[in-house]
Amino acid sequence: MDFLPGSVAVLALFAIVKSQDPTPLPVLAKITVQTGEARLFSEEDVQLNCSIPDDPGANWKYHWFQYGKRLKTTEVYSFKNAAVQQSGNYTCQGEKDIEAWPYSLNSLPSEPITVHVDGGWALLRVPAEPVLIEESMTLTCRVRDEPVLVDVIFYKDDVEIYKSKSKDLVFKSLTLKDQGFYSCRATWTQRFEFHSAQSQPAFVTVLDKLVTPVLKLEPKKSSVKRGDSVVLRCVTQLNAREKGHSIDYYFFKDEERLGPSSSHEAYTIQRAEENDAGFYTCKVRVRTLHLEKWSDRVELRVRK
Repeated sequence: MDFLPGSVAVLALFAIVKSQDPTPLPVLAKITVQTGEARLFSEEDVQLNCSIPDDPGANWKYHWFQYGKRLKTTEVYSFKNAAVQQSGNYTCQGEKDIEAWPYSLNSLPSEPITVHVDGGWALLRVPAEPVLIEESMTLTCRVRDEPVLVDVIFYKDDVEIYKSKSKDLVFKSLTLKDQGFYSCRATWTQRFEFHSAQSQPAFVTVLDKLVTPVLKLEPKKSSVKRGDSVVLRCVTQLNAREKGHSIDYYFFKDEERLGPSSSHEAYTIQRAEENDAGFYTCKVRVRTLHLEKWSDRVELRVRK
């Protein structure tokens, strides 16, 4: 096949432009509840908003999905007079035009949000997102049409934990043991008759502020040959409402510290020798929150 010299120049120029304008890294979409609640009675309304927090000024189009099936393109997804059949997991994804090839950029899909449309009489309101230890939490037993309640019983993992005339159950300072499935049973009177209904269970996630670290060996074996490279990886997670906190990592062999603290979660043994054999641990610390956690010991053996 023959090419004209001009066409070769155009192709070369296109290749140069393409290499000089790399596709931007994708950003993450996020769903928030704009009005209403994600756990609602049938015939109530809720609006979900899709946004790109790390690139808010761009001209994004927002695509909505339920269990991976594309629904519609809109920034705000509305449920009007919601039906039970609309319950499920929803995600959104942003798309925008860019000047360089491939001329279109998709964001990463959002974390799914679960919409629960309840056709019954009782519904337990729980936090829409995970809560942290030492935070407060209020669970509310809602009853359709909001009648005057006679009593309310709260359950955790099918065990009765509290009974009162109030529709609210308040936790002043959460612990990890408070995580679990909660439900409520409400009793009320209407036209001189007693009525009772129990909600479906709802899961409450309680997170530690600093997760106990796990020390992992890479490669994933406790015995290596002399001269092999070994990576010790200290895996943890920081859950904090405020930004700006950092984790310091410390590595130890046989209870002796291996150098100063680091902002990196990995410690590398470039060429393992017999004296590198022993028991290793790691410690993580968040100075600004006065938090500190230790991993369990991991044994490393070095063979000839």
